Amino acid sequence: MLHVTSSAGPGEAMNRRDGYVRHMASTRSNVLTAWKQASAQQAPLLAAGVAFYAFLSLFPALIAGVLAYGLVASPETVQRQSTQIADALPADAASLVTGQLDSLTSTPSDSLGIGLAIAILLAIYSASGGVGNLVTAVNSMFGLAETRNFIKRKLLALGLTAGAIIFLVVVIGLVAAAPAVFDAIDIVPGLRAGLEAARWILLIGSVILAIGVLFRLAPNRTSTSGLMTKGVVVASTLWVLVSVGFSLYVDNFGSYGKTYGALAGVVVLLLWLWIGIYAILLGACIEAVREKVVTPETVDEDKEIAEWRTAEADSEEELVPVTVVDEPDPAESNDEKSRRRLRLPFGRKRAARR
Repeated sequence: MLHVTSSAGPGEAMNRRDGYVRHMASTRSNVLTAWKQASAQQAPLLAAGVAFYAFLSLFPALIAGVLAYGLVASPETVQRQSTQIADALPADAASLVTGQLDSLTSTPSDSLGIGLAIAILLAIYSASGGVGNLVTAVNSMFGLAETRNFIKRKLLALGLTAGAIIFLVVVIGLVAAAPAVFDAIDIVPGLRAGLEAARWILLIGSVILAIGVLFRLAPNRTSTSGLMTKGVVVASTLWVLVSVGFSLYVDNFGSYGKTYGALAGVVVLLLWLWIGIYAILLGACIEAVREKVVTPETVDEDKEIAEWRTAEADSEEELVPVTVVDEPDPAESNDEKSRRRLRLPFGRKRAARR
């Protein structure tokens, strides 16, 4: 029998540091791989095509969203709060959107109530074309072949479009309606600050949830990942940053009005859609690389490597204080006893790895 006793060393701290270094190196490698994959899959070109179809689907989606929000608010309230949402866009694009919203909300409320369900369904169906093309682009970023039939793809696009309209209504409520409610109610300053922070947290969480659902359902594969993954976080962060950055650039440095004249609003809106969709496709590439790296086989391999490195660290740190107590076995020969005395516990693992 072989008994090993040893004193504890700093192997655990070294393992944690080594794990952090490996994690950062793996993240950097995944990002570079995702960037190369996005270029190979023609992500900028796909984003441009999806932006065009999204532009065609934007106003039907706005119609459906305004009609749905009009069920619980007056047309004047819808117009005022929708204009506040549009003000977050670049100025030229905002003027184009607000013009359509003014035309829609100026419709008498009686006519809005006639056939409201049919109008919403038709608007959702019209807007689903852009969402369907986004699903195709995300599936391409994952490098997957599209084997779903037309009915499945259309139902998926319709479901995601309905979810996008609900997301639009939630955004209108959080960005425009919530501040009006806070102003109407006498709230102490400390509570107001907490509610404002909660409002922005909910808004960011809604963006992450929307992109997470897209990455979960759009690719033609069965995923067991949650909605909060690296690719989703990267896509959400990029989308927010590029949207804010592009809006600031157009409002302060851009000269699209001088170059394109009356078409400036269309051009700016198309560019904003293209940049935002490109950010989402980059996040999809990162998610695709993450899913290809994190498979059951690689997880088992990582466990084996971790066990081997732990044994390696233990052997280096605890080799000196190790005490080997040899108990003779009558069944062993003298040669076997000699070989056993020279063999360390981690020697078999090294040999197995070789």
